[in-house]
Amino acid sequence: MAPQAKLVGVKVLDSGGSGSFAVVMAGMQWTIDNRYQYNIRVASMSLGAFGIIEWTSSEEDSVNRMANDMVYNDITLFIAAGNSAGRGTIGTPGSAEDAITIGALDKDSSIAAYSSQGPTEENRVKPNIAYVGSDVMSVAHNTGDGYTAFSGTSMATPGAAGVAALMLQANPDLSPFEVRNFMQETAEYRACTYMGDAAGIDGCDDNDAQNIITKNRQNNVYGHGEVRALESVLAAAEKYYVFDSSMQITIENDPTHDNSHTHLTPKDSIEFTTSGGIETIQWRSNHIVDDWTILHSYEKTDTEGHVSAIDIIHQLEHLPGIDLDGNHTISIRGLKSNSSGGHSSSPLVTIDIMLMNTASAFMPESEDTPGFTFLAVSVASVIALFVNQRKLESNSIYEKD
Repeated sequence: MAPQAKLVGVKVLDSGGSGSFAVVMAGMQWTIDNRYQYNIRVASMSLGAFGIIEWTSSEEDSVNRMANDMVYNDITLFIAAGNSAGRGTIGTPGSAEDAITIGALDKDSSIAAYSSQGPTEENRVKPNIAYVGSDVMSVAHNTGDGYTAFSGTSMATPGAAGVAALMLQANPDLSPFEVRNFMQETAEYRACTYMGDAAGIDGCDDNDAQNIITKNRQNNVYGHGEVRALESVLAAAEKYYVFDSSMQITIENDPTHDNSHTHLTPKDSIEFTTSGGIETIQWRSNHIVDDWTILHSYEKTDTEGHVSAIDIIHQLEHLPGIDLDGNHTISIRGLKSNSSGGHSSSPLVTIDIMLMNTASAFMPESEDTPGFTFLAVSVASVIALFVNQRKLESNSIYEKD
């Protein structure tokens, strides 16, 4: 779904698919605590209290609160609706208010018979949206390179999460709520009686008049409808600027050692080239939302440039709770004026970096450096002049006496 995205596995269930309340909570908290180190912007969860996992009512409430807390910490959380079929079968954590709960579709875009439906115990309308989950090709474990087909909301959820990853690659300033809103608004609406299937009718409210009006509200079968990936990504990309793919930025640095992160010391830079008439370059780190830094060293006639590691360090040094040494993600985009009087933006490019030896950026210059030598000579000269001046003054005094 999102080839440039990287996966962070957080294991909370055993090989049999069961897990304790404490382990699930610990895994969710770990994701929050490590969101900056690994640039975690999207999470996909496929577990629930119905079936193998049995939690108390208090534990379910705690997991739902933790799910909402993940969203408040800028993690767009997708949760499988479940495979219990029928009305009112969406449980924890899919019932969490701020999570994006995903229903499963068959290949013909109708709701899968197994897909859990709302409302939740709190009478909240769920799911939020639906994605294809039946007969999805996936890797077959213990085969080396084999594939097999699986069905379930656990297959639909990571697909929808992949769309969100593409949206955030296009516009990393999006909040989880904006991701959800864009996906819901661009979804292809499905009335709960779509295609007249029994599963859909079972999830409809009695005497439901919603099918008379096109896309008038979310329902407990399809939510806001079927996810439309391209429309969601374009909506994200064009929130602030007109998207222009003719402008391109190419990162010239090669990943170091681990084939993932580019290692930078304070003396290094992120090097890039541009094409398509880019007039302005902006960059930002993943720790800062809605705050882009203009690269003033780049002129509109340039076709190459660099973002220095020292500038990145100085941007991050005052942020609380951020370790300078370690992993960071830098996003770069290009802008130019367009015929409508506004600006167009290039596709975003990102580079994962590892800052190293950042303490050296704050050390005073060595005595061996020319600057220090010049300062020492200058000071010595001032002292010498001062001494000579004092001698002249003394001689003058003696002469007057």
